[in-house]
Amino acid sequence: MLTSTTSDATGARPRCHNWLLTARREDLARFRRLASTAMREWGQPPRVIEVVLHGVTELLSNVARHVQDPRCRLELAVVDGAVRVAVHDRSPVLPTITLPDWTAEAGRGLWLLREMTDDLGFETTEDGKSVWIRVSADPLG
Repeated sequence: MLTSTTSDATGARPRCHNWLLTARREDLARFRRLASTAMREWGQPPRVIEVVLHGVTELLSNVARHVQDPRCRLELAVVDGAVRVAVHDRSPVLPTITLPDWTAEAGRGLWLLREMTDDLGFETTEDGKSVWIRVSADPLG
């Protein structure tokens, strides 16, 4: 299931996209294309697009891999000049970020995202949790 909503309070181009979806690994390329289209609409530079797409992949992969009910909401927004990517899922279990075992096949995605982005955070919500990243077009964050 995939539905999309946009906000457009000023009559200008939408600065926020939300998709209700079921996170499945086989659909990640589709969600990356949706995010890429939004980034191009917003005129984001290649560095921001690359990090945002990596974030979309990692956050949705984590839902597909770790959350029993993979229905979630993917949100992209421009907030104070930075792109914010958030995934809201139905699990109250917060992620942990530790120094990765570089020989392991998994376990380094959020650590890498934290290093690549201007901010990474998570919090419990009424019906699960939200995990987000913020990527600024300004190289100084």
